[in-house]
Amino acid sequence: MKIISWNVNGIKSVINGGFLDEVFAQKPDVLCLQEVKSTEIPEIDGYITYNYPARENSNFYGTAVYTKIEPLSVRKGFGDREFDSEGRVIRMEFDNFNLFNVYAPSGASSEERLNRKYRFYDLFTEYLYKSRKPAIVCGDFNRISAEIDAKNVKNIRGKSGFMPEEQQWFEEILTKYVDAFRKFNHDGDNFTWWPNRKGFREENKGYRFDYFLVSKSFEKTLTDSYILKDQMGSDHAPIVLELNSCPVCGIVNRTDNEFCYHCGIKLIENEEEDETVREDKLKIPKDKIILLDLNYTLIANSKEIKYLPLDEKIRSQKYEIDLISLIKDNYVILITASPYKRSFAILKDIREKTGFAVDESYWNFGLQPPKLKKYWMENSVLPGHGKDMDKYLAIESNPATRRMYNKMGIEARPKSDFI
Repeated sequence: MKIISWNVNGIKSVINGGFLDEVFAQKPDVLCLQEVKSTEIPEIDGYITYNYPARENSNFYGTAVYTKIEPLSVRKGFGDREFDSEGRVIRMEFDNFNLFNVYAPSGASSEERLNRKYRFYDLFTEYLYKSRKPAIVCGDFNRISAEIDAKNVKNIRGKSGFMPEEQQWFEEILTKYVDAFRKFNHDGDNFTWWPNRKGFREENKGYRFDYFLVSKSFEKTLTDSYILKDQMGSDHAPIVLELNSCPVCGIVNRTDNEFCYHCGIKLIENEEEDETVREDKLKIPKDKIILLDLNYTLIANSKEIKYLPLDEKIRSQKYEIDLISLIKDNYVILITASPYKRSFAILKDIREKTGFAVDESYWNFGLQPPKLKKYWMENSVLPGHGKDMDKYLAIESNPATRRMYNKMGIEARPKSDFI
């Protein structure tokens, strides 16, 4: 899963210059924008949009989000009338984490504005700590975390962006959260903002104001974080966070599972599992009891389509019709590691398109695929059909699962043997 955070300093100019298209070419699963300065943002194919402009003056402030993964809930604002009127915080709830998109005040123009900035930090931290799920916080914090985050720290020491109060706040945050970029990049001269003066960006005289802060319970899921230093269009550069998580449902993979335990999508590629398409297609005997896996047999799991929304994923399949024509006269049992809600939606769509319905279903209620496979092996999971394994035929794309069936004495073949 790839999340990009970018202070665009006005989305209209970014769009007009073609810079937004360049960032989308990075193929983010979620794109969080700050300082949007607009009541309208363009729709992008494959993404759900959430815009949170400033209410009183939409030419300032504002945040927005583009996401391929539909969140469970979205909250705009965090309960403070003054800051919420400026559209500074969007929280998106996913299955096992919350994502906060944040644009902190500057505080540079006066002591009153600096105190206002401190108040924002305090109120937002209180709101963040109420999160019942692990959190990922991204955005422009308008401050550096340490001297290494400034080209010339003398220019900012004792000023907004590097005040003792701000350092104290950041030190407290880091007791609970990980500075994701610093985890992967320990050197200096890595900046996300440059003053709007001639030569400052070219000579890399900048500051790191933009961050990903991630709950420590998620630290092992982080795979990379980096700055798109060459991306133009704003005085800020985008910053990227990559997680070992499902690109379809967003579930973070904490234990290096091969499959997403929520939707069954394959997470870890293995060249050994490439199927060789047979030229001489086999026929399925009509007396066989067919065992099917939902995501890997009825729904393709190729790199080309796994990022598509569910309805597009289903419509993109051609082979499923051919497979159903082969098995429709057989007794069909569905055994799936996917949760019932998602699998039921897929089966309903297939039934409406083809009239095909399985005869029996065995669902996964919370077990992750490796544990589910072990359960299948130890408990047979085929009640009501006796011990005659010759009557079963498993059509299964995953070689590991085919090996599991073979250990149970069940013939298992990839769908490429038949289609």
